[in-house]
Amino acid sequence: MQTIEKWRRYELTLTGPSTGNPFTDVELTAEFTHDGKKITVDGFYDGKGVYKVRYMPQETGEFSVATHSNVAELDGKTNEFTVVEASGDNHGPVVVSGKTHFAYADGTPYVPFGTTAYAWTVQPKEIQEQTLETLQTTCFNKIRMLVFPKSYDYNTKEPAIYPFAGKPKVQRGGTDWIFDASDTGFDFTRPVPEYFQNLENNIDRLDSLGVQADLILFNPYDRWGFARMGLENNLAYLKYIIARLASYKNVWWALANEYDLMDLVGQIPLKDWDRIGQYVHEKDPSQHLESIHNFYDPPQHKDTTKNWYDHTKPWISHLSIQSDNVFMIPKWIQEYQKPVINDECRYEGNIEFGWGDNTAKGMMDSFWRIILRGGGCTHGETYIDKPDTERPIWWAHGGKLYGESHKKIAFLDKLLKDNGFSWVKPQATSGPHWELAAGSTPDEKTWLVYFGENQPEFEILDFLPMGKKYSAKLINAWDETITDFDQEISGEQKFHLPRNDFQALLLTEE
Repeated sequence: MQTIEKWRRYELTLTGPSTGNPFTDVELTAEFTHDGKKITVDGFYDGKGVYKVRYMPQETGEFSVATHSNVAELDGKTNEFTVVEASGDNHGPVVVSGKTHFAYADGTPYVPFGTTAYAWTVQPKEIQEQTLETLQTTCFNKIRMLVFPKSYDYNTKEPAIYPFAGKPKVQRGGTDWIFDASDTGFDFTRPVPEYFQNLENNIDRLDSLGVQADLILFNPYDRWGFARMGLENNLAYLKYIIARLASYKNVWWALANEYDLMDLVGQIPLKDWDRIGQYVHEKDPSQHLESIHNFYDPPQHKDTTKNWYDHTKPWISHLSIQSDNVFMIPKWIQEYQKPVINDECRYEGNIEFGWGDNTAKGMMDSFWRIILRGGGCTHGETYIDKPDTERPIWWAHGGKLYGESHKKIAFLDKLLKDNGFSWVKPQATSGPHWELAAGSTPDEKTWLVYFGENQPEFEILDFLPMGKKYSAKLINAWDETITDFDQEISGEQKFHLPRNDFQALLLTEE
């Protein structure tokens, strides 16, 4: 009998018909039974007459599986397997913990330190390998990435393989969007297994690096018609990719990159998103994290999110937002009672767009301000001249990182881990200290207060609990230095700060 660890992938492989259209003609499900409980999982066609059923068990013990199909050779197949406790680095999937933050399923802390490489899995093999090698050297534990190719400035090359059978009927320029999906040259009812095999192999390799795949299911930047397949084809595609990938413990479902832009340009209408979101939730037996990402940002410093999707929907596990407003994170956490990740807050780089011309210091500063306000943050890098314009750009293609912010972000990540921040409890979220970013460990024994570019001669942290005193270390976030601070800190008295930018204080209750 096969033995697998909890949260690892069980896979049953069967042989069946390859004629006709196996993706639409053949129905295959499997019923998993454990301890009197049953769950039904969709199977999928993997090409060349091969069918598979995958499942991620979340309990230990004995499991049995039985298939059901409209095809005789796939129907009534049975198997048994044993699930044992997880070991080593297997902490299970990331889940919502305590309503407003995350942890792994076994309780291990998880704070999102993300990065962005949208179309890295459709690049040449050497770039895919280079991307994984780069991630191995960083602190990033999440990557935003697309299922489909991307058509945009600096994303002009055709992929070597497409997600659906066929090829583009009309050759378009690198940034031209398709506006008629009636005759694209692709058959949206026939996924290309090799395309999705490459995607899932890379997701597996991300898992070995401890990186979550924040997988974007739809995106508006499209010249092939994949954003205009229509609701019926969209749901069929979702059924297929969920059957393939729901058993991967490091997968997150990001319904869209900039869902509202897709409505604006006539791709997926707003009315379809609730159906799509519910469908993903219903079809996923593993109940992975699920989000939807905006294009339009609410008016700055206003108490409104009217341009966002309704994040109160029960199938939305957390907020994935695009905003350079780093001050509102605690309010959004409080308002929605869900975790908040600022997945696009301007990237380090020198691209001609305002969202991608931030400095390394600016990118680092956003991480400190967002993380210490209780959110998660995502990095991106968009340099177009290092070393030349022909090289891959990290935000689009992966490859190598040339900037400095990722090193400084790693310093913050290590600082939190070394000082017991299993998650960051936001503090000083309003009032006269709005310009500071301050967070504590859950037990409020250790605090981290970030001043950013502010350079007060004197400061008083009157949001600290009255009557308590703290020893302190002075931190320079850019220089990556930690030194003893020779003054005792309390919430009742002012103290002197040396004049410098990007300073922080690490406070420990005495």
